[in-house]
Amino acid sequence: MKRQNLRKQALITGLNDALVRGLGFAMRLWVSRQLGAEALGVMELASGAHMLALTPASAGLPGAVSRLTAKSSSEEERQLVFRAGRQLALGLSLIICPVFLLLAPAIARMLGDMRTLPSLLFFTPCVFFIGLSSVYDGACYGRGNAWPPAVSELTEQLFRMAITCLLLCALPRLTIPWRAAAPALAGMIGEGAGLIMVMLLCRPAYRSRNTQALPALRKKIRRLALPLMLSRLSHTGLKALCGAIIPARLMACGLPQGEAMSRLGMLNGMAMPLMFLPGLLSGALATVGGPAIARCRNPRQEGRLSLRLAALSLACGLGCAGVLYALAPIIALRLYRQPEVGEMIRVLCPMAVMLPLQQVLTGLMTGLGLQKKTLAASLLGAAATLLCTWQWTAVPRLHILGAGYAQMAGHALTLLSLLVFFLCRRKLR
Repeated sequence: MKRQNLRKQALITGLNDALVRGLGFAMRLWVSRQLGAEALGVMELASGAHMLALTPASAGLPGAVSRLTAKSSSEEERQLVFRAGRQLALGLSLIICPVFLLLAPAIARMLGDMRTLPSLLFFTPCVFFIGLSSVYDGACYGRGNAWPPAVSELTEQLFRMAITCLLLCALPRLTIPWRAAAPALAGMIGEGAGLIMVMLLCRPAYRSRNTQALPALRKKIRRLALPLMLSRLSHTGLKALCGAIIPARLMACGLPQGEAMSRLGMLNGMAMPLMFLPGLLSGALATVGGPAIARCRNPRQEGRLSLRLAALSLACGLGCAGVLYALAPIIALRLYRQPEVGEMIRVLCPMAVMLPLQQVLTGLMTGLGLQKKTLAASLLGAAATLLCTWQWTAVPRLHILGAGYAQMAGHALTLLSLLVFFLCRRKLR
């Protein structure tokens, strides 16, 4: 496969992310109207279990395979890295899929609604599809070729949209459990189509009969992937814990339950997603920046690349934060019809600057093999967020804004820790 330069990779990845996310957002709006509130709630309830099942098979493998592929000095080494990563993904999938399938009824009971069971069952094969796809994606990014992952993601999204629309339109009398499971079924088929596409695009490149080095490579990939997986789990756990803490603390300072849940929805469902808009660019920079810095042969090249990516992410974040701050009242009234959201957007605007830098630094440190330090920074930020959320949300003059300040404090500590670790990276290696 022909290697693309950093700018071309970032452009391909960024444009594809924007297109895929745009299509996904449009589909989500349509699905929410078709399903209705009750079926949509069942679908969302099942999605938490979906994410937990996916994390072991997909969270750390792409970054680990990408880094080792980028540092490989020959085609034979790159093929061996891919094979080792593929074996790990297959092994994890063969464990997780049957266990998740057997435990699906128990998981549905733990979720408190047996209507989630069809969605859980339809989702199970996605663990295999996504786990294997993540290895192909990591190998492609490590080789400097962003096209196969981009085409695969777009294929998956188009199949998901088409099949979801077909199921919900052709079968309008489905009961709530099966209507809620339709997107999961469509997602399973879409992920399978995306995997087939990336396999077809990458098939000629990955052929090797040498097996002697595979055990050592599998061990190295596991060592690199574990911190990334734990970091992802910490973020997932943080989101779940904060979702439980915020309403409780709001009610502790006098708000009724309905008002507390409404405030939580405004913060996490309306204001916070806007802070991730710069991620359309910074996500692409982080994805291609990790393999690029792994290929650097001296500290001067690493420094130039790091400054370049940090400057781009900072410019994107500052521009987005400025636009959001200026348009906050209009967004709150015209888009959400909730005037209170405008103040939340303005309070959270610094996060639009911090999150892109944090994302790029995480990608660069992954490329340098400093995943343990990334995990440490993530855990520090998570602990600070939880502590501050508990304390500040119950302050009467802050209420829900205290939760926003707490999230900013946690991300600021994570970013500061990443900067310190990155600047001291030569001593940490």
